[in-house]
Amino acid sequence: MTKKIVIVEDEFRIRQGLSNLINKVDMGCRVIGEAENGYEGIKMVRDLEPDIVITDIRMPKIDGLEMIEKIKEMGIECVFVVLSGYADFEYARTGIRLGVKEYLLKPATISDVKELLRKLTMEEEHKGEQGENNRMQEYSAATKEMVSVIEENYGMRLGLDSFADKFRLTPEYLSNLFAKETGMTFSNYLKKVRIEKAKELILTTDMKIYEVACSVGYPDQKYFSKVFKEYTGVSAKQYAIDESKK
Repeated sequence: MTKKIVIVEDEFRIRQGLSNLINKVDMGCRVIGEAENGYEGIKMVRDLEPDIVITDIRMPKIDGLEMIEKIKEMGIECVFVVLSGYADFEYARTGIRLGVKEYLLKPATISDVKELLRKLTMEEEHKGEQGENNRMQEYSAATKEMVSVIEENYGMRLGLDSFADKFRLTPEYLSNLFAKETGMTFSNYLKKVRIEKAKELILTTDMKIYEVACSVGYPDQKYFSKVFKEYTGVSAKQYAIDESKK
């Protein structure tokens, strides 16, 4: 995805030269706007919503640091790069408190521009990877919680919709996520837990089949019998008889 850049610089020659350099090196960034002072810069950033703003410090009307502060107050999120000469460099470093992470010294060479754009695109990729990793950790935790709820509350009515509401995900997305994490669909996992528990109850208690069915979440005995046979290959009664002979 191409990164959009706005350049704010009062010297036409420097502004145009930098714009031409950025577009020439073709490193996934494109200049979409140029402003000659901080006041115009604020309006341009508000209207064009760039990913990156490269700004000089000393400019008429509103200087670069004041412009950055006002843009941040507007709630606009973008990466700021301060363009400065050696004489202004220490002054430029006060931009750190405003979240300025990169500086470009004038006059900028083609290698300077390439290095800057490489850093900026790598930072964005790293942020994206971190965001993706955080999301996957959250989703993995959600799946683990679902598994825990199923194993502890298999006898209750459980459905994807309630989990989807809790995790603020669509049932379809959550279903795919659960299958990816566990290797089984939600309904098949729930069925597995319930029938395995039913088998245990049949072998270790004196409960009637209908009582077992109710206790594992199947109030309809006929439906329980159907599911049990599909899962084990035999009816619940036959399973009890076969296991008692062992």
